[in-house]
Amino acid sequence: MDPKTAQSLLAEGKALLVDVREAEELKESGTAEGALWMPTSKMQEDEKEWQDFRKLLSKDKEIILYCRSGTRSGRVAEFLQAEGFRATNMGGFKDWKAAGLPIRKI
Repeated sequence: MDPKTAQSLLAEGKALLVDVREAEELKESGTAEGALWMPTSKMQEDEKEWQDFRKLLSKDKEIILYCRSGTRSGRVAEFLQAEGFRATNMGGFKDWKAAGLPIRKI
């Protein structure tokens, strides 16, 4: 999914945007405006934060994920799809930035 479509769905309340990068990455570059944050490392370790975060996800909305390049977010999307969620990999934060979309500094 391209970033502008992702932003439109987010603005319409039809999707959740999730940044799966690690804390250091967010400190360096910020995050997409409106994105939730859950690092891949917490999911891989099945930590309590991940379990609590999963409870916030709705099967009625598209879950759009991104990381730095699209690799980690692709894996998380596949995992969530196997759990019955409508999850899509948007790719990398660089794509959001290149599209000129708003960024929130951390």
